[in-house]
Amino acid sequence: MIHMEINRILVAARGNGVDQTGVEVACKLGRKSKAKIFIVYVIEVNRALPVDAIINTDAESAEKVLQEAEEYAQDRDFDIETEIIQARDVGPAIIEVARQHNVDIIVMSMSYKKRFGSFTMGHAIPFVLEEAPCRVIICREPKP
Repeated sequence: MIHMEINRILVAARGNGVDQTGVEVACKLGRKSKAKIFIVYVIEVNRALPVDAIINTDAESAEKVLQEAEEYAQDRDFDIETEIIQARDVGPAIIEVARQHNVDIIVMSMSYKKRFGSFTMGHAIPFVLEEAPCRVIICREPKP
């Protein structure tokens, strides 16, 4: 068994309905060391718009997701910090936040998705798996 101290955890929330699983995993991982949990929601901005364009519907969704995640973690006495970021691509934004906060582990959740008949992880998760400066845990919902 691998023993490592986990003091700083980044949870990447996406509003995909399985974000709470990622927060639950982060809380379980960080329980022993009372880790600080950073929860980030990245709003992916279309390249036709300025990166700082105000996208109200996405911002409202992000705030709701982060509020629910924050309440869950705070109910379990965790030190939480949430952030909404607008970026062109989700993966690089997650890596930047992970580096800024010097996290020990990144937790990402995903729904079970198929594209053209094959299972897919999208673009962000493979990017994070390849570029992360720390360990990464992926929580995928069960296959339907």
